[in-house]
Amino acid sequence: QELYRTKYFPLDERVDVAHLAETIPGDSTAALSPIAKELNVVLVVPVFERDGNGKYYNSAAVIDADGTVLGAYRKIHIPHDPFFYEQSYFEPGNAGYRVFKTRYLTFAVLICYDQWFPEAARVVALEGADLIFYPTAIGYLKGDPLPHKDWLNAWVTIQRSHAIANFVQVAVVNRVGVEGPIRFWGNSFVSDAFGKVLKKAGDEEAVLVVDVDVSQNARIREGWRFTKNRRPETYKRIVSPLRPDTPREWGFHMPAEWEPHDATWLAWPYDPVTFPKRVKKVEQTYVRIIRELHRSETVNLAVRNAAMKARAADLLRSGGADVRRVKFHIWDYADVWFRDYGPTFVVNRNERKAGVVQWRFNAWGGKYPELLKDGHVPYFISERMGLPLFRPGIVLEGGAIDVNGKGAVLTTEQCLLNENRNPVFTKKDAERYLGEYLGATRVIWLKSGIEGDDTDGHIDNLARFTGPATVLCAWEDDPRDPNHATLKANHGVLKRAKLNVIKVPMPPARYDRVRGERRRLSSSYLNFYIANDVVLVPVFGSDRDETALGIIQNAFPGRRIAGIDCSDLIYGAGTLHCISQQQPHA
Repeated sequence: QELYRTKYFPLDERVDVAHLAETIPGDSTAALSPIAKELNVVLVVPVFERDGNGKYYNSAAVIDADGTVLGAYRKIHIPHDPFFYEQSYFEPGNAGYRVFKTRYLTFAVLICYDQWFPEAARVVALEGADLIFYPTAIGYLKGDPLPHKDWLNAWVTIQRSHAIANFVQVAVVNRVGVEGPIRFWGNSFVSDAFGKVLKKAGDEEAVLVVDVDVSQNARIREGWRFTKNRRPETYKRIVSPLRPDTPREWGFHMPAEWEPHDATWLAWPYDPVTFPKRVKKVEQTYVRIIRELHRSETVNLAVRNAAMKARAADLLRSGGADVRRVKFHIWDYADVWFRDYGPTFVVNRNERKAGVVQWRFNAWGGKYPELLKDGHVPYFISERMGLPLFRPGIVLEGGAIDVNGKGAVLTTEQCLLNENRNPVFTKKDAERYLGEYLGATRVIWLKSGIEGDDTDGHIDNLARFTGPATVLCAWEDDPRDPNHATLKANHGVLKRAKLNVIKVPMPPARYDRVRGERRRLSSSYLNFYIANDVVLVPVFGSDRDETALGIIQNAFPGRRIAGIDCSDLIYGAGTLHCISQQQPHA
């Protein structure tokens, strides 16, 4: 199996595993070479390799029957998804694919994720492999919305298809057992060149001894003549880079929130863990929000199932909303924080096109593993809308950024440079990604966020653009309040950036008890949402509400201002901007 000497450590985003790596030749080959020679067998040895330059690879060494180490293949395709964080550990192999001529058989080794790429199997077949070994670590993820049997069937089918299309035998060796949130499904098997499964294991440890007839390969190859009738002159698209590459290269950028929308995206609340004893009250808050929004734009509303759709529709009707202005989307989501896990929409105004950026979502630095599945939502939306999908491969939540649509981005060091998001991530790295995926030409870095914000300093509680050079900034007058020093420092950064900075008071402190501990809630008037004809502003039943509403109204003279009571919503640790995502008009 893949990484045979260790647990599957890429389950975690970043842990120190350098001590598990070895060289080739190294400890494993030194132990196994004498055994190969003694027993006259050929061994495939998959290890975590460290080369002489300090780089790390997911590799497989091949030892011939006389004990000679013939070399190694380094995995070329490297995944990076929740619980498969391999790009945090492995360099992709750059020496190409390897075919090994051993005493008994000419074969190739491709490793795990390589199995989803038909090009790799075709190349090694053309280079003379009679059999492809696939040492693998794959299984079921807890909470995955796709049925387990569908994943397993797809996995078996893709490798049988390699056998059929390339006239080779295939031997797949997969990990078994449970490690963290993954149940590795085993089901190792051997397929002949016609895709027939000769022998298969179950989900427990097993040894398969299988006779294979590699002379079958040539007979089928001659009969079907797939390789002889290829048309490689038509395959240039295969070897060209995937296009589009980044939004900037294709003329996309992220517009300001006040620019025209086609729709707003929300997810209907349901979770009593997020809103203890408050779900029904939060539902009524959503009714008010949707009623305000659908006057000037469509509301796209996610619901988990048909029963939730019916309940939401009934509540909306009884609350005076026009359900015809609401588009329901059924999928299995975990929570309502659409701003952070949902898509960032980008537009190309010249071509009147929109696109979707899918940042990686790791539940605010791994704080809530049960919410990780929401990271797939941008993909669902891009598929349903037929929009190009851009994947930067870095962790970023939508609430961590605010843009003016003219190239400026507001963010915080506390969030974007936090080790729990992107380890070893510098300002230069962040600015490059913001430039390529949002069209940023200037990044303004605030230091940190308000007390009680478990998002580690999201900007949408601190400072918001209301025009190309105007910013509303959260402010706390009371020097005894822990937020005073932080917000004063942020105000100074914005002033030095030569912006027109307008102070907005903070609401009075509110507290809750979480697991027996008293915590401050991250309430802020800056968590407003700008729709086509209205700005939804969170209010909390405070005497400061009217002051904040007046300041925000002055910042948006052409829009209505609607104060939305968020006294219940804030117990989920966010309010209006956190739950919403704008879909700009292209």
